[in-house]
Amino acid sequence: MSNNLTLTGFFWVIFSVLSALAASTGFFLPYWIQGRIYNTTVYLGVFRRCNFLEKQENGLSVLVQACGRYASFQDIPSDAWKASTVMIGIGCGFLLVVAFTAIFSCCCKDILTRTSARIGGALQVIAGFLLAIGFGIYPSGWGSVEFKQACGKEANFYRLGHCKLSWAFFLFVVGTGSAFICAVLSTRAGKQKMPIYSRTSIERSDSFIM
Repeated sequence: MSNNLTLTGFFWVIFSVLSALAASTGFFLPYWIQGRIYNTTVYLGVFRRCNFLEKQENGLSVLVQACGRYASFQDIPSDAWKASTVMIGIGCGFLLVVAFTAIFSCCCKDILTRTSARIGGALQVIAGFLLAIGFGIYPSGWGSVEFKQACGKEANFYRLGHCKLSWAFFLFVVGTGSAFICAVLSTRAGKQKMPIYSRTSIERSDSFIM
């Protein structure tokens, strides 16, 4: 199959797909923070959670042993987490668009050029910054009531308390870092187009030489 990818371009495609998958999977899964409530392991993510306290109509709190997102955007317990959700969501969207475009460029010749590859790289830089900012402000929400229920009263802004970081958090960090690597590779991903001369132009050139 014909395409405009260089050898570096093929590595760019692979890293673009892996970066998008790592960041998006890490963002979607709730396994960012591991804590405990009533001797039960609980997990907290950006907009999802596993095993959480839920207040009943009688005023008592019951431990719900299930994983899921918050019922609505407003139910996310911290403004910092709301901001992280929006910024990381947009960043992951950019990475997925570039990844799908990169995959199609392996099969279709006219999709990728040197210029379009660099545009893709620019989107990956923007996505990387959005993910990094979202990741950076996420700990600002560690002072919320729900976080302290899982991590203890000593938990606060940028303080984990007795909780620890879990594997989805590190997967997301890898995806974020890879986005910047992809942006560098994109500068060498597309082949430079050779100028196309018409038959008439060539004949005129030959006549001039003679």
